[in-house]
Amino acid sequence: QKIELDSLMVISYATDEMLEDVSALNSMLPDMMAEEIEFKLGDAIINGTGAGQPLGIANNGSLVTVNKEAGQAPATLAPENIAKMWSRMWARSRGNSVWLINQDCEPQLHTMTLDAGTAGFPVYLPPGGFSSSPYGMLYGRPVIPVEFAQTLGTTGDIQLVDLSEYLLARKGGVEQAVSMHVQFLYAEQVFRAKLRVGGQPLWSSPLTPKNGTNTVSPFVWLQARS
Repeated sequence: QKIELDSLMVISYATDEMLEDVSALNSMLPDMMAEEIEFKLGDAIINGTGAGQPLGIANNGSLVTVNKEAGQAPATLAPENIAKMWSRMWARSRGNSVWLINQDCEPQLHTMTLDAGTAGFPVYLPPGGFSSSPYGMLYGRPVIPVEFAQTLGTTGDIQLVDLSEYLLARKGGVEQAVSMHVQFLYAEQVFRAKLRVGGQPLWSSPLTPKNGTNTVSPFVWLQARS
């Protein structure tokens, strides 16, 4: 596999007056720009097109999309969805896997139960519950809310992924620079943060097990329910 490195850049302008009046701005801007690079990189790992940016899981042939249940209501999550997603996760990747969700999914998770006679058992263990973890848990794996997951009911709102099966290449770290010359006539300074990075999943297609008919993958999403 060949990975091309692209430059991810963030540019910010600040007037001399702003920098004089808010002394902390000189240190705040680089931190905020580094955070934005981190966000854009995470979004590219999941949703990237591969054109001038990393190839995301959503646009790679290795992604397995689990069908919704027959007659499933729009914008819902069902215990059967979770069980079937887990069954399609490559067994060797289960110990490294995490659930990435849009926060809109959380009310569905908190009320999800498995029927057992007249009672029900919770499927999801919220943070600080039985899991004793900073994250909620499904099938013993962390549930992490992220902004770059799609909204509830859309493909990509809940994802089961093993990110160790994603190859990320980078040249050094985030490079920070400041120039007073670009906007000199306007008494503005320009702050720039840059990272050279590329990436793509290590898999090009799902795996068909030796004994079995359902394909498996380190990247499993749920079909849209709309």
